[in-house]
Formats: sequence, structure tokens, C-alpha cells
Amino acid sequence: MTTTDRAQHLLETLAGHDAVLRDDQATAIRVLVDDASRALVVQRTGWGKSAVYFIATRLLRDAGAGPTLIVSPLLALMRDQLEAARRMGLAAETLNSTNVDDWADVEARVAAGEVDLLLVSPERLNHPRFRAEILDRLVATIGMLVIDEAHCISDHGHDFRPDYRRIGEVLQQLAAARDHAVPVLACTATATDRVVADVAEQLARLPDERDAEVVVLRGPLARDTLELHVVTLGTHEERLAWLDAFLTELAPPGRAGIIYTLTVAEAERTAGFLADGGHDVRAYTSRLGADARMQLEGALKANQLAGVVATTALSMGYDKPDLGFVIHLGAPSSPVAYYQAIGRAGRGGESTSVVCLPTASDERLWEHFDVAGIPTEGEVDQILGALTTTGATSLPALETTVNVRRTRLELLLKILNVDGVVERVEGGYLATGASYVHDHDRYRRLLEGRRTEHEVMRRYLDPATTTCSMQLLTGALDDPTAAACGRCGRCTGTTLAVPTATATTDRARQHVRGRDILLPPRRRWPSGLGKLGHDRRGNIDKSLQALPGRALAGVDASGFGAPVRRLVDAVAAGEAVAADGPSGDVSDNPDLAEVIDGLVQVLARWNWATRPTSIVTLPSATYGALTAAVAARLGQLGRLDVHGDVFTAASTPPQASMSNSAFQAGNALSTLRVTGEVPTGPTLLLDAVVSSGWTMTVGAVLLAEHGAGPVLPLALLSTSGS
Repeated sequence: MTTTDRAQHLLETLAGHDAVLRDDQATAIRVLVDDASRALVVQRTGWGKSAVYFIATRLLRDAGAGPTLIVSPLLALMRDQLEAARRMGLAAETLNSTNVDDWADVEARVAAGEVDLLLVSPERLNHPRFRAEILDRLVATIGMLVIDEAHCISDHGHDFRPDYRRIGEVLQQLAAARDHAVPVLACTATATDRVVADVAEQLARLPDERDAEVVVLRGPLARDTLELHVVTLGTHEERLAWLDAFLTELAPPGRAGIIYTLTVAEAERTAGFLADGGHDVRAYTSRLGADARMQLEGALKANQLAGVVATTALSMGYDKPDLGFVIHLGAPSSPVAYYQAIGRAGRGGESTSVVCLPTASDERLWEHFDVAGIPTEGEVDQILGALTTTGATSLPALETTVNVRRTRLELLLKILNVDGVVERVEGGYLATGASYVHDHDRYRRLLEGRRTEHEVMRRYLDPATTTCSMQLLTGALDDPTAAACGRCGRCTGTTLAVPTATATTDRARQHVRGRDILLPPRRRWPSGLGKLGHDRRGNIDKSLQALPGRALAGVDASGFGAPVRRLVDAVAAGEAVAADGPSGDVSDNPDLAEVIDGLVQVLARWNWATRPTSIVTLPSATYGALTAAVAARLGQLGRLDVHGDVFTAASTPPQASMSNSAFQAGNALSTLRVTGEVPTGPTLLLDAVVSSGWTMTVGAVLLAEHGAGPVLPLALLSTSGS
């Protein structure tokens, strides 16, 4: 019996007696099993890429080879793969961040030959303990290496992950440690020509500077079960009301779906709104524990819910063939990323609605993520200047000398680690002593590529666009077969106009305008402030802490977001916001009047123990006039004493230039001085824009130390993502 014949029999075991092996599936399996070679499979979601490595694993194991090592990026994807592998009779295990206590037992089972397939996350490849205790032994024994979602290897891709670059080292180790070739398979559904070339080049590299042959199998990407639509609505409350009406009128009965949002906070709020409307909808985000995620994934697959509102934590590889719909509340920055997400739909052969609801804040998020994985030369100089080659420096210690926020610092350290200039060890990081040369041209090309993708997304979202939506997406992926699909809203001339009840729209408006954006108090000083000249350490005394505060608008869509943003932008541009004088007259500025009305509603909902008796404003060179105008009007309406001269600000760098807690707290401590009379009793501490919260924290501590309190922070805009 040939390899193809045996593969066909195994496919029937995995997918049913009607399943037929595709030509490229058969080719890939022969490349891996018969030739022990390397293959890159670029095929649309639902094509059957996982069947290739499951079948190849079974055939290789039956021939006496070691276990297959699969590098897979997400826990949800791992769980699906484990379940599918076990259906074929493969003994499958995983090593990830949620089962560290099981690592020793899993490794023992691998060593005993009891495991056919081992899944690890790319982050494990960069974990000191995993690298020191497990990886070398795995490389010496595995029968095949599989790299799932291989587009993540390429920094030209929409979802580049520095940890994936470690796979290049594993490939080198694999070739050096074995006296015979070990088959390697890389799979993805989302790769442009440039990404395909980059991934294939990395797969081909061998230690002796020769290149291995890489067989690239690439097919058409269009899905004939997807009906793509763009629904453009003016306000967030209209979008929420549309979602409610869609679930009521258009969602297919008995087929749960996914609503994607761009942030965790928006996922939670949207799920809450829909649940309040009677829909059985839950939020699925990175804030959920492993058990809660598994429970939700199971309920979604079993159609026990109407749907979930999710971030990309539920994206790559999640397999639910009968998914009822995929809706994006907010547009991804890349057509490739969008195609990746909507690939969850239509796998079972049934027609599925795929909808994008763009929002006004999308492009601000695009700009943020554009530079997220691109180091600046100054940041690298700071990091390398703070590290030594002899003693590990912890992340908290680095934050006192490197002015980079924590999440970005961790990402930059990963990039420098992969580049060989930084080493991650137990206890922190070392400099390797290798020289660093900043690749300006490479990073410029990356930014240009991302901004080109933005232009494609703008065209996709533009109501005036007449080109087929599927053709735009597959064309952006360099699919030579890209053509009009005949099913999308643009091809058919149809829109998903769903009538929304007035009561639903009113409820949506109340939802976005009636929610409280909390400003959680800081309870502990960041480590290392002594190095920055301030003798503050440990927990902030409870008597000095601010109470939980409130903001009128946040970074996500808010009912008051538009007037707040217009005000903040106008003031930053030097425009006046209110008439001069102590009355705080706002009649000539409708945005300011609307914001004042919103703040009055916030204050009316605030369940404080004791009503504030005064307002203290924080100084700001940019927003001081706006803060003063708001304070004057609130003081007038609420009969509160207004104190605009309690603080003065020293000449220090702008707080916006401080990027992590140590620098933000240190700069705020250096900036604020109490020079005026401090009111006693409960006090509102007012600022226009809050980001890290450290200026508010320091202001509250200083007020409390001078006899005020409790202190209740209040802001027009929070940019922290709450």
C-alpha cells in the first residue's frame, strides 16, 4: 500500500468515509513521510492543513520515528488540535503556561515513547527553563517538526511574534543534532508573496550554509461560503442597537457566532449590553482563566449560547464548522489579519454572514499597533546601557533606568534576545556583548508595508467602493485567482439593513452614556524610585490613597467620546473653550456644555460615602484652561469651592514622554508642588486627560498629606484602555 493509500485511509478515520484526500495534501504527506523533507503549505482556513500533520505523524510513528513537535500560538488552537489528534488515536500532550506543574510528567512520557504529538507555544522556546531542561532532549528525538500559523515567523506578516524567530534556532539545532534529515512542515492560511518567500527562506537554512529544499504548496484562498458585508453607522449606540437587532432577526437559529472587538474592555461592555437585552452572550478575553475559556469554547461549539464577544484571544485556528456569523465591531488594521479572523466562518459548508462595523477610533488603534513591534534606536541604547554581561537585571530594575512601558519593554527584550544581543536567564536579562546595528531600512520597509495595508482596509471599508469584498481581501494576499465572489454585499447590491426598535436604540444610548469608566487607584509605589531621587517605596499608606475615580470618556467608543475628543483636540491646538470670567460660561461652546452635562450625570451616579465639598484642579500647560472652565461650571452647579491654585508645576519633561510606572511616578513627584491653600474634607481632584494615573496618584497623596481627603479623581478622558 502506498503512502497516499494509507493517508486516504487515515483521513477517513479523522473526517469520515466521504472524505477525499486533496492532491496537495497527498503531496505534502509524501514530502514529509517518504522524502523526510521540508514543506510550506499555504491554504485557506478549513482546507485541512492539520490533517496533513496528523496523518504524517501517524505514518511516521508507525515507521518507528519519534514524536511530532508542533509549535502552535494559542491555547484555544492547542485544545482543538489535541482533541482532533486524539480522535485519530494519537497520544497528544501540551506544554504551555497553564500546565507548568505537569511539564516533568509530560517530558517523562515523551522520553518513554508514550507521546505521539507534543504541542508547545512559541513562548516556550524562549523560556529559560524549557530551553535548558527540555528543548535539547526534544530536538534529539522528534520525528517531525510542525510550525502552525507560520506567517508569525515573518516580520513582514500581520501577526509577527518575536518568539517565533526562535524556530530558526530550533531548525539549526535539529539539522546539527541529527545524522539524518527530519521532516519539517510549516502551515498558514494568511501569507502574502513576501511572507511566503521569507518563511520559505528561513525553513531552508542549514548550519553549513547550504539550503534545504522547501516544497511550497499554495492554493486559492477565496471561500465560497462567506457573505461579506460592511455596515457603516454613525454612532456607537447605533452599532450596538444593530448588533442587538442582528441577533434577534438575522442570526441563524442554533448556530452560535462570534463578535470580535479590538479591546478587552469593549468586548466586556458589548457582551454586557447584549446580555441585558436578553441574548445569551458572553465575553471571551485574555482576562479569563484557562478553565473559563475552555468552558466558553465548549458552550460555543455546542451552540449553547447565541454567541461570544471576543478579542483575538479567540481567533487563529479555533474550529467550529457550523459557526453562525462573524462580526467585527471595529476594523482590524490589515486585510490579512481580517481574512485570518473571518476564516473561522463557513467551514462546514453552510453560508455564513461576515460583517464589519467600522468605528471612528479604529485608525488610532492602527497607528498604535504600527510601531508596537518596531524598536527605536534610542530605546535599544537605553536597554543595552542598563544591562551587563555578568549579572542578570530584572524587569522591575530595568524600568528604573529605561523609559519604556512594561509591555513594550518585554517585547523589545524578546526582539533583542532573538537578535542575539540580549539573553534571557533565570532572574532577568544579560547583555551578550554582541554589537547591535539598528536596521533602519528594514524597519522603514515594515512601516511602509503596514501603511499600505491600511490603505487596502480603507478601500474595503469605504461605502463608495464597488470592487468585490472577497476579491479585495484575497488580492491583498497575492492570490493569483482573486476574482469577484458573487455573494458579498457589493456583488449582490444588498445591505444588511436591520430595523432597530426605538427602545433598543434608547437603551444603547443609555448604555454608552450611563456607564462609569473607573479610574482605579494606585496602591503601591513602583520599585526603584530612589534611583530617580524620590524616597517613596512600598505600599502607599491607605490614608493617603485616592478613592476609585471616574472618567467621562475612554479610548473605546463612548457616548461622550466625540465631544470630549473635540474639546481636548481644540485645546491642544490653542483654541479657547469658554468665555473669560469666573462664571465659567459655556453657552457658546456646545461641546463643553455637553461634557459638563455628562460630568453632572457621572457625579449624580457616584455612590460616595460623603459628598465632596471642593474641587482642586491639576496644573497642565496644555489643558489647564479646559480644566479651569470645567471646574468653574461644576463648582457653580454643585455649589463646590473651586481651588485652581493649590498646585504649581515645576519645569519638568511632559508626563506624556514618560513610558513606564517608575518614570511616570518619578516625573509626577518632581513636577507637582503644593504652594496654595489646601481645602479640608472630601475633594474632587480634576484633570482633563488621565493616562497612567500617576499624576492623579501623586496629587492625591500630596493633598492628603496636607489635610485634604478623601480624594476622588475625576477626568474628562482616560486613555488607559479602561
